[in-house]
Amino acid sequence: MKVFVLGIDSAEPELVFGKWFDELPTIKQLAEDGAWGKIASTVPPITCPAWVSALTGLNPGYFGLYDLRYRKKGSYTDFGVVNSRMVVKPRVWDILRERGKKCGVVFVPVTYPPSRVNGFMISSFLTPTTKSPFTYPKSLKEEIFKVIGGEDKYVIDVYDYRRKDPKQLLEELRAKTEHDFKIVRYLLKKPWDFFMAVIMSIDRAQHTLWKFFDEEHPRFAEDPELKDGLLELHKQIDEELAKTLELLPRDTVVIIVSDHGAKRMYYRINVNEVLAREGFLKLREKPGEVISLKEADERGLIDWENTQAFALGAYIAQVFINVEGREPKGCVKPGEEYERVREEVADVLRNVKGPNNEPLNNVVYMKEDVYEGEKLEDMPDITVYFDNLHYGANESIGHNSIYSLETVKGPDDSNHGEYGIMIVWDPEQRFSGKLRNLKLEDLKSIIMGFFE
Repeated sequence: MKVFVLGIDSAEPELVFGKWFDELPTIKQLAEDGAWGKIASTVPPITCPAWVSALTGLNPGYFGLYDLRYRKKGSYTDFGVVNSRMVVKPRVWDILRERGKKCGVVFVPVTYPPSRVNGFMISSFLTPTTKSPFTYPKSLKEEIFKVIGGEDKYVIDVYDYRRKDPKQLLEELRAKTEHDFKIVRYLLKKPWDFFMAVIMSIDRAQHTLWKFFDEEHPRFAEDPELKDGLLELHKQIDEELAKTLELLPRDTVVIIVSDHGAKRMYYRINVNEVLAREGFLKLREKPGEVISLKEADERGLIDWENTQAFALGAYIAQVFINVEGREPKGCVKPGEEYERVREEVADVLRNVKGPNNEPLNNVVYMKEDVYEGEKLEDMPDITVYFDNLHYGANESIGHNSIYSLETVKGPDDSNHGEYGIMIVWDPEQRFSGKLRNLKLEDLKSIIMGFFE
């Protein structure tokens, strides 16, 4: 038995299984011949914690993961980038290595630096540069460069996608998709029992191209060249998948999965502006322009000794209480005062309204209600989905409003959604029909079940 997993980062079930199902014949056939349904993502539904949880079967609280960066201990805004060393529990390929199974791991998030596998690994978009040691074994790097025509042709990621001209972005993402599948199909010729690859193109595209097809989007833009751009990328992946399936042995289990979905974004809530207005975040001086929280900290604009709460996050609000003994200049005492302040902050954020004073469906999660594990202390004290993720979050300050359309990194058309897609096709038909009540952490046990 062999298992092939294709991750399509950010694939949205309402599009893949709904609006565009008939346009994706390969995916539709796998779904109808196997089992399919939506799968609940992690809290938050963000790439790095989601894929790690999917492949370890564990809650993000075991790793202290809540974004693609993390706040370093002893600081407020000194951030590190998530890396594979933070994954201190075995992933699927680690368990399979102990069983003597050969594994191919290609472009899976949070695999840089690559680890030793019984097979091969190419790390994903957090690879710093092509000079970095991003393959296992190391010799595989030069082999891959030859496959795609040289080091200068190797594409780690499509960067700055929020600010690129949309037409240019679409062309780059088409090329990146072709590039990635070319590498996948080359590596499929090597020995393997388990093979997993993740394609990031849809995630990058949805942040910029959503408004061109969604007529209900508040910033809907008519453009005949871009109207079907996001659909065309889905169709390209479907066609590349068809070519890829031809290379698989007949007894191969095929799993298609996404780590989260996507949905139209109306606005962002400038969370630190809300906290400042309500007296939870104290500023010595308000900046004259919009700047990141980190820059405000570096300029000495934040009165940390009297600040009770602050927020991080661009899609989902990640709120930290300034706890005495935990934070560098914490002023909120653990215990009763912490609980009181946290509930006050949560209540304020729960009741944030839209720009026309319309009610929003805000969902507030307390840390202990959604997280568990050894790194629980590192996780946000409060996580907020504004308008159930139709509104994003923003951590920058210096706005004249609590609403904005972009962060310091640029604008977004869509936010992450709380459900991804899941398809399981296996020749023995152990899975069939509609998949229900699945969460992303179940992926590990589903994969491992085929090796029992």
